[in-house]
Amino acid sequence: MPTRSFRWRGFGVDITVPSRPGVASQLGQPGSLRFAERLPVLAPRLRDARAAVAFRDVAHEEGEHQAQLRGVTGDDELSKRIREISWYHTIELPNGVVTPGQFNHRALVARYGLPHDLAGKRALDVATFDGFWAFELERRGAQVTAIDLDDPRDWDFPDAVRPLVSAARADESIGRGFALAHEALGSSVQRLVRSVYDLDPTEVGTFDFVHAGDLLVHLRDPLRALQSIRSVTKGALLLSDGIDLDARQGKFGPTMQYLGGWDDVVWWVPSLEALAQLLIDAGFRDLRLNAVYNLAKTYETDGFWRASVTALV
Repeated sequence: MPTRSFRWRGFGVDITVPSRPGVASQLGQPGSLRFAERLPVLAPRLRDARAAVAFRDVAHEEGEHQAQLRGVTGDDELSKRIREISWYHTIELPNGVVTPGQFNHRALVARYGLPHDLAGKRALDVATFDGFWAFELERRGAQVTAIDLDDPRDWDFPDAVRPLVSAARADESIGRGFALAHEALGSSVQRLVRSVYDLDPTEVGTFDFVHAGDLLVHLRDPLRALQSIRSVTKGALLLSDGIDLDARQGKFGPTMQYLGGWDDVVWWVPSLEALAQLLIDAGFRDLRLNAVYNLAKTYETDGFWRASVTALV
């Protein structure tokens, strides 16, 4: 193995290290999903602390607006309860009822690389929110555990924003949509209030299949989160997350944009190569790129570029 010289606070030491795992040899080719037209690169703009928490109110208002657009206007008890919740996921419930949602993944499920049959498997859905993916994993036969945080004040907000978050309305539990859909579907998914950082195999066990979607961009420490996920994964991770398609290779390797968490709690946006390197450095191997796609909110025309990657242990 090669010998590299490291210096720390004026002291030098020669140590033997393994070669860095390369991304190119471990990242498969994209599937058949058609690439959409690239989004323009937006110039950085000054951040307003209050704008960093305003998205919560926007989500609530748009959730109500989408409820009206989707016709969830009945007088039955289920319709009334749906209208009381700000929905993140569009979820099909029994009797033709469809919840509103900021994101509608239903038409794209086949593109994500989910195993068709998960019968007898333990599965984990990380950052489940309203539970769309947890219920989909259950529908495919898995015994599913889902984790998320109920209080937005527990998210990775920048320190300067936290006082504003604490002062903002905090009566909208993230788990309300999940609870309603869980009840309506007669689901057996077990939901735990837990941060991805706190995943521990001695407490939750290990899983044959793990799903995590649109999570890393919202975390201050995405590598630490992936290491936690890796600690409970004994089979495969399906990760779908935001990427910067226009990122170029930096002087020292793959690049990531640092946004600081000020806008929609978005901290980092990696290039595809940087996302792959994060997975490799967290301990995953044999990466396969399922798709690169653009998914917009239901009330917008353009969205974040995302990559769906399957990573094996």
